[in-house]
Amino acid sequence: MAILEPFALAIGFLLSYVYDFTLSYGFAIAILTVIINVIIFPLTLRQTRSTKRMQDAQSDIKKLQKQYKDNKEELNKAMAAMYKEKGINPLGCILPLIIQMPIWFALFRVLREPLSFIPSTSVLFKDLEVSTSLTFFNMDLQIPPSEVAGWVDRVPYLILILFVILTALYQQQQITKKTGKSDNPQAQQMQMVGKVMPIFFGFISWTLPTGLVVYFLTGNIFRIGQQALIVKLDDREEVKKEDKKEENNEDSQSNPIQEDPRKNRKKRRRK
Repeated sequence: MAILEPFALAIGFLLSYVYDFTLSYGFAIAILTVIINVIIFPLTLRQTRSTKRMQDAQSDIKKLQKQYKDNKEELNKAMAAMYKEKGINPLGCILPLIIQMPIWFALFRVLREPLSFIPSTSVLFKDLEVSTSLTFFNMDLQIPPSEVAGWVDRVPYLILILFVILTALYQQQQITKKTGKSDNPQAQQMQMVGKVMPIFFGFISWTLPTGLVVYFLTGNIFRIGQQALIVKLDDREEVKKEDKKEENNEDSQSNPIQEDPRKNRKKRRRK
């Protein structure tokens, strides 16, 4: 597709640039993944906070479900209003995935036809001219695991795919582990997406170039760290806000509003 060529050329340039320093195809892809995830960090931040707000709002959701249990239309309106007020996007978890799809397709093309998109003056281009494949932990990153001949040779590829599934599952549970089962269709949809996506990525990893699977795994690990940091900072901010509220309440109780002495003088004069 012509629309993907600018993405493929950009990824080919970045990949070759990083390779000049690492001289490892796999580590170059991993570092490229980190760079891309840093660029889309604002989206990841919004997605993580939206998911966490959904988790924190479960008690409010259950109250609304109880209040409007006989009126689904009013329940949906009330839920939509609450989501808007709290800044919750039930489908926000898939937004970073959608944004990255052109990058996946472009990286797929670069791995399949590297000499077409990598600058001819780069070290990576010259290494690919000499060797038809560059290995990473005994894995050919340009071919999918399904094309590997023997099952013994497939072992590192299968381990890589297993790590993709496990890290994706952990990434989902990292935010939603405290969220109970909800009767809200939108919340159920979000939970279903969270359960299906790791299996889906494991399935497609079998037929995609192994370099793209390395991209998936590195992205999962990086986002696990990102989410842990975001949750920790947000929790710390919430604790500070609660402590400040308690201090204000204590101050208001210990220092009741005193009556203006000028008003007392006026009252004495009237008497």
